[in-house]
Amino acid sequence: MFNIGTRAIYQKNIRLAIEEAKGNDFKVLEIHLSAPQFSPSKYSTQELQLLNDFAKEKNIILQVHAPLELSLIFTSEELRKGAKKQIEEIALFCKSLGARCLTLHPGKSAIYNTVDGKKIKDDDIYADFYSNLFEDSIKHIISIVSPDDLFICIENTDNFLRYQKVLDKYLPSGKIFLTWDIRKNYFYTTDELIEEQWKFVQKNKECVKNLHISGLDSSHGSLDNCEEKFNKFLELFSNNGLPIIIEILPIEQATQAKDFIRNMLIL
Repeated sequence: MFNIGTRAIYQKNIRLAIEEAKGNDFKVLEIHLSAPQFSPSKYSTQELQLLNDFAKEKNIILQVHAPLELSLIFTSEELRKGAKKQIEEIALFCKSLGARCLTLHPGKSAIYNTVDGKKIKDDDIYADFYSNLFEDSIKHIISIVSPDDLFICIENTDNFLRYQKVLDKYLPSGKIFLTWDIRKNYFYTTDELIEEQWKFVQKNKECVKNLHISGLDSSHGSLDNCEEKFNKFLELFSNNGLPIIIEILPIEQATQAKDFIRNMLIL
C-alpha cells in the first residue's frame, strides 16, 4: 500500500544511513542534501554506484531532497544560473545513486512584518513577477530530465498556493511531479485544512510521487491524535504504492510513528 521511509540528515555518510534505515525496518530513505556530509561533491560516480548496489542489497529505496537553501524563485540572474546548474548536478547525483525521486521546494520570497503582526510576502505583492520566475525554473527542469530516469517533485511548502496555477499548466506534461507534505496541507496557526491545496491535490493525485508526514503539534511533531485529519490523505493515495517519508526525529520517534501509520492503515 505504502513504502514507509525515513530521512537521512545527521548520519555520518550515506552507507550508514542505509544501514540505519534497514535496521529500523524502513523501506525508503530520503537523503537531505542540506546536510554537508551528503553533498554531491563528496561522492564520486563510482562511490555512488557502489551505494546504489548496497541499497539494492539491503532492499532500501533511495530518494533525495534538495538543499533547503536552493530556490526556484531567486530574483538575481546570477543566483538563478547557479540554481539551474545545481539542479543539473543533483539530477546526475540522483541518477548515479539510483534515486528515483528528487524533491524541491519552490523557495521563499522576502517577508515583511507590519506593526500589527501581519506578514507581507513579496511573491504576493509581485505575483506575476514571481510566477514568471517559478515558471522559468519549471521549464528548465522539464528540459534536463526524463521521467524515465527521475521524478522531480515540487513540494507543497513555502507560498505554494501562489504557484499552483503554474503547476496546473505543466503537470499534464508528465515531466514534473509533486511531493505532498500532509502536515503542510494544514495551517500552522489553526491546524485547519487548506482547502485550496486539498482540491489541488485531489485533482492532481496521479502526479504525486512522494508523501511526507509529521504531526500537527509543531513543524515536524508527533503523529499523536492525527488519525482523523490524516486518514483522508492515506485513503486518497491508498492504491498508488507511494513512498511516505516520516519527517520526525530522532530515529526512535520515527520508528514509533512507522508503527502508528501501519496501525492506521489496518483500521
